[in-house]
Amino acid sequence: MKKPEEILIKFNNYLETIPDKHDKVRAIVEFIVTYGDSYGSKILPMFDLGIAISKEIGYAGAEIILYYNLLFFKGIAQNGIDSPHFTSMPSMEEMHEIISKDEEWKAMGYNQLAFFHWFKGEFEIAFDIIFEALKSSEKRNDISTAWNYFAVAVFYFDTKDFQNAETYYQKANHLFEIVNGEYGKARSVSGLASIAIVQNRPKDALPLLEHSANVYRNLSHYSGLSRALNDMGLLEKSLGNYDKAIGFLNESVEFRSEIGHIQGLITSCTELGEAYLFKKEYTLALQQFEKALELALKSKTLQKQIRLYKLFYDTYKELGNTELALKNFESFFETKSQLLSDEANNNMKRIQTKYEKEKSEREAEMERQKNIELAKANAIIEQKNKDITDSINYAKRIQLSLLPTEIYIDKTIKRLKK
Repeated sequence: MKKPEEILIKFNNYLETIPDKHDKVRAIVEFIVTYGDSYGSKILPMFDLGIAISKEIGYAGAEIILYYNLLFFKGIAQNGIDSPHFTSMPSMEEMHEIISKDEEWKAMGYNQLAFFHWFKGEFEIAFDIIFEALKSSEKRNDISTAWNYFAVAVFYFDTKDFQNAETYYQKANHLFEIVNGEYGKARSVSGLASIAIVQNRPKDALPLLEHSANVYRNLSHYSGLSRALNDMGLLEKSLGNYDKAIGFLNESVEFRSEIGHIQGLITSCTELGEAYLFKKEYTLALQQFEKALELALKSKTLQKQIRLYKLFYDTYKELGNTELALKNFESFFETKSQLLSDEANNNMKRIQTKYEKEKSEREAEMERQKNIELAKANAIIEQKNKDITDSINYAKRIQLSLLPTEIYIDKTIKRLKK
């Protein structure tokens, strides 16, 4: 694998060959979407360049996309990550106002905004935004649509709706293949592998993970590779191969620590702690859970806090520490109630139903319009056929009126013979 510095130098050289500044900004956005979570603070100069060019040429939509990605990057990265753009960027309300009116960047902007709310544990808001993004992008069926399908899949997976998650990962995977989105395809394949793991289908998961890992290595994508290693650890853990699982998960933690991927670290440390718990190595398990919880509290990722409190409860219960077991169970229950209230769940279903209904109505309206146009075309063809037939009949009548009749010809011939 190439080092991040090598990839960045190569990309900067490529940028020098792009004469149009709008195209240059688009290339920067695509690069950041692919590598934004992979190279830590090394990628911050790319944000600076993209925002500077966008301001220079008045490319407001692209500028907002870069701000959204910067916020997203800060959300997954260590607290030491900083940029002057954090203080100079417009308010969230102003950015939303700009992006909602920009047809080129709206779908991608909403995608980033949805993830921003998701990491804060605001599931209902995130679902609402991502379905709005799909309304905008499905008309084009381009790479932004693929990323929106992917986001919906992630949200369903995190809320344990694996059937819908699989459906949307497959949609994303299919569209990434069409638009040659190699990184996106690897991400969606990884998602399908995660579903296979939680559904206890290891034979299905392994080739998917191996494929993703190979793509990430070819792309020198540290974050993606750390994710694949994490999932390989999950697979081995599901098979009861705890030592192998610990090996993969430790490697994932190393990659994620190197690039400062805080959300990934929370996940890998949690999984690593659970592997130690299954081995009854309780001290090591608690060390990993404590590291993960500290990061989860700092980043306010409620859904990950819920699982950690449950794992703390399980561990202290095994140790016979009823006081700490009860304390963590109460934290688990309170956090879960805060995040997944019945009202929030019902609203998420309502949002999905509303989206599906509106999509069906749009398709029905398109079909109705197509039938109307077809009926109009048939009416025009019938009228033209009638006009042609009428013209032929009229010409025939004229022709017959001008030609001598058979009786007249006979009389004329007889008269000539005399």
